[in-house]
Amino acid sequence: MGKKLVFAFIILISSLLGFSQSPTQDSIAPKKTAVSPTRPIDSTFVTYNSYQFDSIFLNSSKVIDTLTFHTNDYEILEKRPAIFSTLSNTGLAHKSMRFNYLQQVGFDMTLPAFSAMLQNESTMVAYQSVLPYSELRYVMTVNDKEQHLNVKFGRRFARRLFVSFAFNTDYSPGVFKNCRSLNNYFWVNAHYFTKDNRYAVSAYWYRNKLVMDENGGLANDEDYTSNTESDNSVLNVNLNSATNTVVSSGVGLQHYFNLLPQKKLVSPAQNDSIQFPPVADSLLIDSLFIDTVNHQVAAQETKVRKFTLGRICHNFSYLSNKLYYNEASPYVAFYQPYDTLLNNSKTTDTTIVRAFRNTLQWNSLGYQKYNDDVPLYVYAGLTHGFYNVKRFDYQEGEMMLARNYQQLSVNGGVIVNLFKSAQIKGQAQLVTLGYQVGDFDIKAQWRQYLGTTRKNYGQVVFNFDIKRQSANWFEASYYSNHFRWDNDFKAATYLSFDLKYKFWDYCIGVRQTSIANFIYFGTDARPAQHEEMFSIREAYLSFYQKIWRFEVEGFASLQKASNEDVIHLPLVQASLKLGYSQPMFHKAATLMPSITVRYFTKYYADAYMPATRTFFLQNEVQIGNYPFIDVALAIKVKKAHIYAAYSNMMMLSKNHNSFIAPHYPMRDSKIFIGVNWRLFN
Repeated sequence: MGKKLVFAFIILISSLLGFSQSPTQDSIAPKKTAVSPTRPIDSTFVTYNSYQFDSIFLNSSKVIDTLTFHTNDYEILEKRPAIFSTLSNTGLAHKSMRFNYLQQVGFDMTLPAFSAMLQNESTMVAYQSVLPYSELRYVMTVNDKEQHLNVKFGRRFARRLFVSFAFNTDYSPGVFKNCRSLNNYFWVNAHYFTKDNRYAVSAYWYRNKLVMDENGGLANDEDYTSNTESDNSVLNVNLNSATNTVVSSGVGLQHYFNLLPQKKLVSPAQNDSIQFPPVADSLLIDSLFIDTVNHQVAAQETKVRKFTLGRICHNFSYLSNKLYYNEASPYVAFYQPYDTLLNNSKTTDTTIVRAFRNTLQWNSLGYQKYNDDVPLYVYAGLTHGFYNVKRFDYQEGEMMLARNYQQLSVNGGVIVNLFKSAQIKGQAQLVTLGYQVGDFDIKAQWRQYLGTTRKNYGQVVFNFDIKRQSANWFEASYYSNHFRWDNDFKAATYLSFDLKYKFWDYCIGVRQTSIANFIYFGTDARPAQHEEMFSIREAYLSFYQKIWRFEVEGFASLQKASNEDVIHLPLVQASLKLGYSQPMFHKAATLMPSITVRYFTKYYADAYMPATRTFFLQNEVQIGNYPFIDVALAIKVKKAHIYAAYSNMMMLSKNHNSFIAPHYPMRDSKIFIGVNWRLFN
């Protein structure tokens, strides 16, 4: 018992370093009963919400995926409906082969080449479970030192105090020279609601550290494709002593206050006047008066308000990105086509970006939780941001004077549910003062449900997005040992339409994005701008189906750009996973073999520049037209999943044309052994 108390005390103290929110089970009673997951689950039912307070009140809780079918999907890039270019090892830079634009209107703190691996306030969750919830995942490779460890935890520490945290470490030495990765993250969040639910506060803290060796790809692709050397660790690479380090961290506080209390006093139906008897004793008169007043107060009733004035919300956040690029041999041929060196002996590029943001907002929410069916939701607010950028100056041998930026933006939005069959969403943001003034983003969505509650024929969703986006700080100005630029780009304009039909776990859709003044990284690995308008069109499909003991899941994408001089995309990409579950030992265990196939057509995939951590256009090397096949065997025993997997099975055919990015082959065939174990106590 003493050990448990000590453990609980340590977790509580660590959570005070940063808090966030999640829905409560006591103080926030959901309007509806807990929804069943859209997919069948084979373990204890656990749900979660994002840390945002609005999400708690507006959205249904999501269900933890406990399917044995997904047990061996340990790598984060495999869990997304896209295929990614990456760099011969897990945990390195990556880029989706489906067109997407990750940058946001306003000062940009995103790191697109590492977006899938970085945790932040938008990816943190808060777990909900009747019992304290813990999850442990461990994966290792045979005959290698690659290891992955992930721990998740969530519980209620007091009646209205909820804490969740997650820790992850991924280590992979890689099979090629200088491609080691060591990535870690830790986040913790907590939230607290007062007894009457009128006030709530949440806070969070997170830290990511990515340490990645950079080899610049193979010096000669034929050394690999010819298969004359069985030991890939001796193949020549472009860089032998380059390292990228990214440290991304943040802390934030969010709280709200409902303008009116949840309940109001209601006068009793009959309120007879008080008649005092003619008693001379003043003490007796006082006593009768007090008793009568107490009786009146007791007789008064309370009633839940049907209408509230909404709530005032305040959100503060501090974000920090520290970017380091080190190279002991900056004079190698790999860098010669680019800018002249400022330091021939070593590269120690350093960029530090910090952001302070304050948002003050009013919204129409009150005390009720709506589970996706709010009749009307409106919000409006102001956001002020202060930003600081520092870089290393090679001429002075010290950090350059910081560049400071300020922004003031207004934002608002609305959600309307009509006739229990349609939902309209809209949101807008406009930078009104300071850096990037005039930039805006307007998004709208129409969701139409088809049929009735008894006969549901799916839903049609139409998304619209238009934005004006100025060049971010990195595209406009940069200073390093290998690259320097100062650009005066026009603001880019993006117009996107997305129409899709969803029925159960099937989704089919079409999307078009039109862009004017597109900012991209050209063949010289530097920012460039294409002023003429062009479009990217895509048709896509995703699905999941379970038939008897078979399970199948996949996606497919067909996309084409009207101007292939500024953007390169594979015409087709697809992924398919098939599994079969077999009960064993009188259904005490379940055995599931599975196979996963990924494929994309040949195209001139973007090359990667380690010194700037960006992907850029190239017109020399095509990759693709190669199936990547993984097989796995998983067994579920109670709440534990154990599996073994064999990756890149196609290598057994002696076809080594398995490049996943220019000059970067896909990871070699490996045997993985892993265990996922969920605990409730």
